[in-house]
Amino acid sequence: MKIVDRDRDGKLTLEEFKPLDVQAKHHGEEHFKRGDANQDGFLDKEELAVELAQKQTWFMILCEGVEPCFARLDADRNGKLDAKEYRKVSRMGGHSEQHFRSADTDKDGFLNLKEFAAHAEAKLDSAASPKKRKKQQ
Repeated sequence: MKIVDRDRDGKLTLEEFKPLDVQAKHHGEEHFKRGDANQDGFLDKEELAVELAQKQTWFMILCEGVEPCFARLDADRNGKLDAKEYRKVSRMGGHSEQHFRSADTDKDGFLNLKEFAAHAEAKLDSAASPKKRKKQQ
C-alpha cells in the first residue's frame, strides 16, 4: 500500500491500483470495482489485500522476484512449468492456454525459468505502461 498510495491517504484510487493489476489493460476497472467491497470508490488496505490475494503469484513476482516464484509454482520440482502449473500464475481464464503457448518459445510444452522470466517481464512491463491509444484518422 505504501508503495502505490501516491497521495498517502491510506486508500487507492483506480489510477493508483492499475500498476498492481497485470490485467489492467483489459480488466483493471472491473477488478478495482470487484475489490471495492464497500463501494466507496477506493481500495483500503483490507480490500487491497483481498484483491491482491487473487493475483498473488504476479504480486509475488513483483515482491520476491521471478526465480522464487517459479520454484513455488513448479509443484513437481522438475525445473519446468506445465500448463496446469502455469494456470496458477496466469489467472486469465480462457486466455491462459494462449498465453502459455506464446511463452513456450521452444514449443516443448513446458516453460523453463528463462521462458517464464521473459514472459513475466513482458506482462509486468505491459501492465505498468500507459495504454496506447489508437490514432484516429
